[in-house]
Amino acid sequence: MQSIQYWVRQSRRASFRILFVALVLAVAAISSVGVFSARIEAAVVRDASQMLGGDLVIESKRNVETAPWLSVLDKPEYAGLMQAQSVVFPSVVPSERVDLLVSLKAVNDTYPLRGQMTVRNAQGQDEKLASGPAKGELWVDQGVLGSLDIELGDNIQVGEITRPVTRVILVEPDRGGGFVNFAPRVMMNTADLDESKLLGLGSRATWRIYFTGDKPAVDGLITELTPLLSPVEEIETLENGRPEVSGTLERANDFLAMAALIGTMVACVGIALVAHLFAKEQARELAVLKSLGYTPRHLLRMWAVGMGMLTLGAGVLGVALGWLAHWGLLALLAELVGVDLPLAGLHYLPMGMLLSALLLLGFAAVPTWYALRAPAVAVIRQQTLKSNRGQLVLSVLFGVFTAIAVCLLIVKNITLALLLFAGFVGTSLVFALLFWGLLKSLAALGQGRSRGSNIAVFQSMSRRSGTLVLQGVSLALGLAALLMLAVVQGDLIDRWQEAVPDNAPNRFVFNIQPDQVDGVQQTLNTASQNPVNLYPMVRGRLSAINGQTITADTFQDERARNTVERELNLSFTDTLPTHNTVTEGDWFSLTAPKAEVSVEDGVAQRLGIGLGDQLTFDIAGTPLTAEITSIRELRWDSMEVNFFMIFPTQVLSSYPQTWITSVSLQGDKATPVSRELVRQYPNLTVLDTELVITQLRKILGQVGQAVQFVFMFTVMAGGLVVVACVMTGARARTREAAIYRAMGASTSQLLRAAWLELSVLGALAGLVAAIAAQGLGWGVAHFVFEFEYMLSPPHIVAGVLAGAAVSVLFGAWSVNSVCRAPVLQTLRQVGV
Repeated sequence: MQSIQYWVRQSRRASFRILFVALVLAVAAISSVGVFSARIEAAVVRDASQMLGGDLVIESKRNVETAPWLSVLDKPEYAGLMQAQSVVFPSVVPSERVDLLVSLKAVNDTYPLRGQMTVRNAQGQDEKLASGPAKGELWVDQGVLGSLDIELGDNIQVGEITRPVTRVILVEPDRGGGFVNFAPRVMMNTADLDESKLLGLGSRATWRIYFTGDKPAVDGLITELTPLLSPVEEIETLENGRPEVSGTLERANDFLAMAALIGTMVACVGIALVAHLFAKEQARELAVLKSLGYTPRHLLRMWAVGMGMLTLGAGVLGVALGWLAHWGLLALLAELVGVDLPLAGLHYLPMGMLLSALLLLGFAAVPTWYALRAPAVAVIRQQTLKSNRGQLVLSVLFGVFTAIAVCLLIVKNITLALLLFAGFVGTSLVFALLFWGLLKSLAALGQGRSRGSNIAVFQSMSRRSGTLVLQGVSLALGLAALLMLAVVQGDLIDRWQEAVPDNAPNRFVFNIQPDQVDGVQQTLNTASQNPVNLYPMVRGRLSAINGQTITADTFQDERARNTVERELNLSFTDTLPTHNTVTEGDWFSLTAPKAEVSVEDGVAQRLGIGLGDQLTFDIAGTPLTAEITSIRELRWDSMEVNFFMIFPTQVLSSYPQTWITSVSLQGDKATPVSRELVRQYPNLTVLDTELVITQLRKILGQVGQAVQFVFMFTVMAGGLVVVACVMTGARARTREAAIYRAMGASTSQLLRAAWLELSVLGALAGLVAAIAAQGLGWGVAHFVFEFEYMLSPPHIVAGVLAGAAVSVLFGAWSVNSVCRAPVLQTLRQVGV
């Protein structure tokens, strides 16, 4: 009972309340992302048996109808296996409103073998069906209806056929629950595919054959097929299937966890500051209790009871707030998730308790222990209790280990967790140096000038630079995160579009068959103001370098691994493309043609290859070895067709090929010409780059809003650090204010000076954050988009204003009591 009464009194302290709120924010930030991720993972587990559409899937980049391994299926032991087929490829659905880029999927009558299609019919009822669309029907995603401004029952054109849209797809088994699909789905029956004339030689399509049956038969089939598959074919099972889905989820979870971690780490700074302040404030009452006969063991027991109550309260409230916040994430990412999620994440209630207890023990245990051991006489006599070196070392060690434990608790990837911790510390140090330099620069303004109120404020800030640097860095971290997202999400895309010339190609036409080249070129030349060039494209996989077979495991760089895992688009020409520049070696010699290849400089650097190296490609099952004789630099912002690998015409022209081009169709010609091409050549895909950018902007907008939502916890945590720093430095502030008042300063003058200090502090934090965001923007522009990026004054101004607003909002009320404290009482308390 005494313990409860003691902690009821302590709860009236401002430091206790700030500590409680900081704990709640930390737990809420983690819980919101954790519950969201848990629900997605639960959906994946729930649908695991359906995510492949079968027990075994063979995926191929070529039509499997003539695959040599099909003869294996004729064996008696595999007669009981059921089969289904699908093919997926990009296409364009024309309409009066927009030419919509879609992901078209054709399935046969037995698809899916596992799971069910969940669709919505014309009556608005949800149905679960054991098969896909029948011949003569089209099923679409909800987004297709809105984009084309149609309703169920209306007809749309797909290639050379026109069919009614009869159902809306809600869940598609082997689509991975609809996670982050770039183009909306249109589904048809394979019986309509030939009539549509959409597929031709070299089409950019993915064929899939699904199998279900007894496990021994499935395992035997895997064993027999594995050595027979070509490099463009692979086996997917429930154990290794849908790696792109699991990888996407893992990256998305890590990204959101990073956002939550930054907020939690900033909250940790506030917890550490307030915990030390709270321990100092407790020292007087603890000393009185000691003088009344309370033993250290009894006091320790009282402290444990209070910390338990604080842990329980902060954990429950933090998890509840996080649970509410995760609904906000679901709303922001609804279109990307695209599937009903089961309730999950209830285990975050005990985890919230664990996190709350961990933070309290890590940041409050050491200062409280020293407060318990402080001599009662020294405290009662108001002697200053200075932290000794042992307390400082232990506090730092406990804090570091606690921060690492929090990183490991939030991010499951140990390497990523440690990197995030190191990155947080490194970024904080850089911010601290910038902030310290800015404070000292402001203080230098007062040298040799009259001591006006502003100059006095700057000099006062310089004397308390240690506390203010910590305060400003914490606030700057939260603001920098938000501004970085704003730059990457909107401004960079706008700059990228501005960097593209007005007459740059705005349509890409691919999947052009060799016998269609002349007709397509004539049509485009008539419609375009500039001559149109068509480029041949041969699909091939890089299989060896200098005679050594390579796989994805050969390389550490993720981009290099992706390059060798997929088929490359190879091309041939005897003339150097106008937007290419040879930086090393010489272009092809027409007098003595040989098996040589020109390589783009970026891919050469990733793969660690150079002039004289021998590259071996697998092209339709046939090996081709060529020597690198030149390295090229490309203008990626030209919006022209670019290739990593270009061969002489004589070397590659005999292989199966399709053609591709880019064209600038201005004004009213763009849509009619695109439609005419698709009508005349149904197998073509006309890609509207403006549409792609719009879709990209939409995805970035949704993800960016979700992450900004999580970063709001960071800003609030930064605001609490502002309050904590103001409270921690209250003694120095009170002494300074008392002296100023004794010299004749009024309360209003002191308040204005305090508000000015908070405004300057926040503005500096915003400036540091804006500089960091602009630096990231430059890095992304230079290394990813590959164009020049100039500083954006509006973002810098926005950062400065946002920092000042947050600092004043959270700190003004904290300094009010300091500025209004009675002069005589204050001078006596501070010993002046």
